[in-house]
Amino acid sequence: MSPERVLQELADRGLLDEKQRTVIQSVESQKPFSVHWELRSVLYVGILLFTTGAGWLIYKYIDRIGHNLLIMALSVLCAGCFAFAVRFRGPFSYARSHSRSPFGDYALLLGCLLFLTLEGYLQYQYTIFGTRYGLVTFLPALLFLALAYGFDHRGVLAMGLTALISWIGVTVRPLEFYFKGNLKDMTVLLSALALSLGLMVGALVLDRQRIKQHFTVTTLSIAGNLLLVALLAGLFNFVEYHLWFTLALAGTCVAFDWYARQNHSFLFLLMSTLYGYIGVTYLVFHYLHLRDEATYLYWIITGIGITIYLSNSRSI
Repeated sequence: MSPERVLQELADRGLLDEKQRTVIQSVESQKPFSVHWELRSVLYVGILLFTTGAGWLIYKYIDRIGHNLLIMALSVLCAGCFAFAVRFRGPFSYARSHSRSPFGDYALLLGCLLFLTLEGYLQYQYTIFGTRYGLVTFLPALLFLALAYGFDHRGVLAMGLTALISWIGVTVRPLEFYFKGNLKDMTVLLSALALSLGLMVGALVLDRQRIKQHFTVTTLSIAGNLLLVALLAGLFNFVEYHLWFTLALAGTCVAFDWYARQNHSFLFLLMSTLYGYIGVTYLVFHYLHLRDEATYLYWIITGIGITIYLSNSRSI
């Protein structure tokens, strides 16, 4: 509800007289407008454009620039970003902490992105890790997770978790990771399930110990999506284990639904609903073999039901 409507409603109820309403409305209309989030968005977009442009330049003009010069330039830029972030790093705290510079967080993020570019280029050009492809993602995962907790940066935390998830797929079956869907392999699938559960348990333990509690949602959302995707992949690809994957998916969706209501988080309610709906829909069509009319009716009824359910749950 807009401030004008609030003031009008208070005036209609007799809680404000006309003079008070005029003064409050004048103050409300003349107060400064915050562009904090707009500026943050512009800075993040600028970082992404810069790293994208750097990658494009490497690809387009590598023969003219020279490998050694390019590696040196990337190294200097990366080191400079990290040095700036360290220089203005705020005091470490288990609670939320902030950089002493408004650009400290962006420098750290840019440094991490440049590190990935540099590492990928070194592996591609000089194969510094040989055939140990897991190190390409495992080392950034360790570095980014350490930096995320040391500098209190949720963006870097998400990058570290993503790299860690990628490491599981690369390490277990490198060739299958590159040439076909890795979650079609039971070993990779079980590794993904174990990693997601481990991350979720770790996040909840740290949250209970009041260590970086604002990281909990980020970790649970990334690990939860991995868990639900892995369960759906098991449901789709391993018919002989349908019962177990169905029970696991149902239990996970119920757990996320409970967590969403306990913590008033619509994100986890949305996750549990959509992934659960996908699983139920797959089972319905796999076992019931619905005809055209029944198929149309199913989509209409379930679509309306899901929409109503999510609309009524927005206030949790």
